[in-house]
Order: sequence, then structure tokens, then C-alpha cells
Amino acid sequence: MEELVDPAVFDAAAVSSMTGDPGDAEFGVEFVSRYRRLLPTRLTRIAACLVAGDPDDALDAVLSLKVASATVGARELAELASRLAVLLRRGDLGQAVLAESTLGDAAVRADGALAVFLAR
Repeated sequence: MEELVDPAVFDAAAVSSMTGDPGDAEFGVEFVSRYRRLLPTRLTRIAACLVAGDPDDALDAVLSLKVASATVGARELAELASRLAVLLRRGDLGQAVLAESTLGDAAVRADGALAVFLAR
């Protein structure tokens, strides 16, 4: 079967491994759906914290995105959030703002991949 989604963007195996129980597919669907609903809010919070010059809250928001993305299998977003977290820990707000600008396009790709996953 041809790959529908770039595995660098989304790894569906992450959703399957959340519970380890094939009978718990509903949990995975709900988790993915919730992640998609919260994604815009997570991105807005990161941007707002950076605009406000609040690296501590920005780091908290970035780590939330990183963990949730890794859990759901949104690999590209998890990686970008990880890089952004490093910049924030270093106190490099200028580079953090530049790195944050890459999140939007990655979020669109992840959301599209998750929509394909949910449509199966």
C-alpha cells in the first residue's frame, strides 16, 4: 500500500502504541481529535509568550507542544518544538522567534496528516 502521509510529518504507529491494546482504538481517535483541536491554541500561546518576551512561559508552552506532538506521532512538530526549547533554554529569543515562525506550516502539514489518519 502506498504511503499516504510523509512519515517525517506523522507516524501513525505512535497512536497505535499509546495503549498497546487493539481494542482501544477509540482512545487513539479521541486523543488525535483532541490534539487537533488544541493545536491552534498551543501555537498561539507560544507566539504570544515570545511577543511578550516571556521565555519561561514560552518554554512551558513549547514543551507542551513537544510532548503532545511526540505522543500523537506528529514527528516534525515535535522536532521543531525540541529545537525551539533549546533556543529558549539558551536565552536566544531572537532565534527562538525565527524558529517559532516555522511552526505554522508544520502544524498545517501535521493537521492534514492527522485528518487523513482519522478518515481511515
